[in-house]
Amino acid sequence: MERHDNESLLSKYVLHMTGEELVAIFRMAATEGKDVTGTSVETAKYVYGVQDLAAYIGCCASTIYDLKKRGVLNAAIVSKVGKKIVFNASLARQLADEYQRQRREEGGEQ
Repeated sequence: MERHDNESLLSKYVLHMTGEELVAIFRMAATEGKDVTGTSVETAKYVYGVQDLAAYIGCCASTIYDLKKRGVLNAAIVSKVGKKIVFNASLARQLADEYQRQRREEGGEQ
């Protein structure tokens, strides 16, 4: 079994690859959340509804309702069908953390 150079494998046509080379590409893609070029791949996690988002973040649903009412979570809303809202959970957590950090800083200046 020969060692494959990433650059040579990525520039080679799939039709010209051996099975071993194809398996090597799949292994490169599967290692540690990186794509075949070596850049990090971030997968978005979606949650369905305020209750699921509250469970994901680790707070109560009333906090999520309050953040949504204030417009903090608007960027994290992926879609809304009826009363069911689909959130990008990781983005919602970032937005909530940033909002909480800003509130603390404002409180410390007074």
